[in-house]
Amino acid sequence: MFQREFALRLTAKPGDALFNRLSVNSQFWAKCTHIMKVGRNNFRPPPQVDSSVVRIEPKLGRDRPNISFEEFDGMLRFCFNRKNKTLRASWFTKEVLAIVEKNYRLYCAMNNIPVDDTVIEGGGDPDADDDDDGDDENMDLDDATRSKGPAAGEDGDGGMDVDDDDTPDFFREAAGAASANQPPPKTPSRRQKTKVGELVREKIRKVLEDVTELADKRASKCDENDFLKLLFAFNSEGIHFA
Repeated sequence: MFQREFALRLTAKPGDALFNRLSVNSQFWAKCTHIMKVGRNNFRPPPQVDSSVVRIEPKLGRDRPNISFEEFDGMLRFCFNRKNKTLRASWFTKEVLAIVEKNYRLYCAMNNIPVDDTVIEGGGDPDADDDDDGDDENMDLDDATRSKGPAAGEDGDGGMDVDDDDTPDFFREAAGAASANQPPPKTPSRRQKTKVGELVREKIRKVLEDVTELADKRASKCDENDFLKLLFAFNSEGIHFA
């Protein structure tokens, strides 16, 4: 018996509102079936949440895909980074591209594959974050922080409003004067675009668009077969996640 929302995540299917990485991973290892709801009024004293009973039947080896779970889960982290965005939008971000490139370099080093680090003239890293496909859904935050909104420093003004605190005016004025005498922060330099970086970017595009044709699909709509197909295609291109 679990808290109801957690139980519904364990048993959620593709397309359900609560379907996430936990759903895929739990169902990778076991068959999860929702048995019954247990209302809070069945307890004394009653808790603040409802519960659910779930049957969890571990899959035998022959019923489970013969793959590395660590690598499977590593790929799912990228897919569910923005579960309500398309997979194209989830993968073509600067952070994901940088991690995948690092993994690819490690794979090449371990297999004696030469890497072309030639810098491509004409500028830095392309704006990989131009991935807005018209969706307004938020990123798939961790369950513990989902209800708290954006964290401080992130888009959405999630930080504390300084004007609403109890800091005396004297200290505010002193802080303002000190910041006025400081030079403006430097804009971080853009990462140089290299041939190996472009190669990795093309490999991801090929996997999503040509091989699996899942680029325009959302992770929240994909089933286990879709994710297994993705992992096989990435591995075939020399891209690994563990």
